[in-house]
Amino acid sequence: MDYIDLSKEISYALQHAPREYELEMDEAGFVSLAQLFCAINEDEKYQKSL
Repeated sequence: MDYIDLSKEISYALQHAPREYELEMDEAGFVSLAQLFCAINEDEKYQKSL
């Protein structure tokens, strides 16, 4: 797994496209890690391999 690409994807999701990833931020701008992990894991590129 390319951790640099993953880092960029997470940054993009949080900073530029939270609605695209269906992330719900609280009043302070935080997202739960579980919600973030689920959103990123939906991308086939980052799915966990069994």
